[in-house]
Amino acid sequence: MQRNLLLGSCLAVLLTTVGCQDQRTEPSSPATGTAAELSKQPSPLAHLKRQHGRLKLPPSAWVADLRVPKATRKVIDPGDYVCDPNPSPLINIVINDVNEFATEEPAIFDLIFNDLWADLIPGWEAQFLLTGDTPQSFGYRGQYTKILLKTERDTKRFWDIPSDDILLLAMKGTMLNDPQRVATTYQLPFIPPFFGLSESDANFVAGLVRDAMLQSEVLDGGNHSLFSFNAFAFGTADGSIQQRIVMGDAIMEAYDAVGFGDVAPQAIYVHEFGHHIQFENDYFNDPVPGATTQAELTRYTELMADAMAGYYLTHSRGAAMNRKRVEQFLEVFFQVGDCAFVDPGHHGTPNQRMTAARFGFDVADQAHKQGHILTSEQFHDLFVAAYPQLIAPDAT
Repeated sequence: MQRNLLLGSCLAVLLTTVGCQDQRTEPSSPATGTAAELSKQPSPLAHLKRQHGRLKLPPSAWVADLRVPKATRKVIDPGDYVCDPNPSPLINIVINDVNEFATEEPAIFDLIFNDLWADLIPGWEAQFLLTGDTPQSFGYRGQYTKILLKTERDTKRFWDIPSDDILLLAMKGTMLNDPQRVATTYQLPFIPPFFGLSESDANFVAGLVRDAMLQSEVLDGGNHSLFSFNAFAFGTADGSIQQRIVMGDAIMEAYDAVGFGDVAPQAIYVHEFGHHIQFENDYFNDPVPGATTQAELTRYTELMADAMAGYYLTHSRGAAMNRKRVEQFLEVFFQVGDCAFVDPGHHGTPNQRMTAARFGFDVADQAHKQGHILTSEQFHDLFVAAYPQLIAPDAT
């Protein structure tokens, strides 16, 4: 079975787990090594059946920035909006990393990516299994740990929602070297395509993953874009899974590579925290004037999170960052946004996202003289009033 990379369209949206519709063909490379071993064990493969459609989440679960495209009725005219069709330098890092892996080690790539879907395991572990008792380190060398812990503390003090229960967790490709953690994740009962492998099958597959990681000279022990180029917010209304913000190592490393390692960890975290504000205050259920599709509803909440991030990052009692520097980062941050106008995961065009962030800057500037922090409800009301102008068509 083969999972085709649709890099041109799938990786074009920042901070998302991409779940493009997959095509299946016969394997392009002959099975060798551990792949040959896998072919002798039909039992695990019998369970590894990909189910198209959305992730089957536990009851009461909510998630933001975890995206699985689904076609809907088109109501937005793409001709009204401007998007650069060329991959950004950031996305090119991921494309080049994955292409290098697929080209230099095709048999291991087929096993990890096409047969076992192991690239998804780090994210699923972070989403469903990690707890506050798990030691956390952010970045391939742990270099973002200190700044993210500080950002977590400061952000929770800044905003007025209850937030002590929101975990900050790391998504790390290196966990694929731990058969116990990998096997536990493969046994999760509610995640397609696995629907819960048996303990024996999960242990067998986890052994294959570990062996493949050891054999690979490209994957660097799991420190690779394929495994952790993502960040998202997640929780459940009934508390069955503790609320969390998951930060992938690779997304922060990629931003560092293009010159924004001093801003990216903070900006990504506060955007995701904005989604927790929306959940806590029930803004996900706001009436959105004129919205008739899930794409337009998602755009509303994403632009609100962008505005909240802009407000916090430049506020004198928030991160107090230089506005020009934050804007430089956001230009890159949003240029890997999307023009997927019919997609339920649509985040808004790059211009709309920057306009929303600038709205947050301006609100912070107005409060700068008095050092006043708006409540989340006050900021929300200002955003709602400005929203029609924020999404005005941006065609040149």
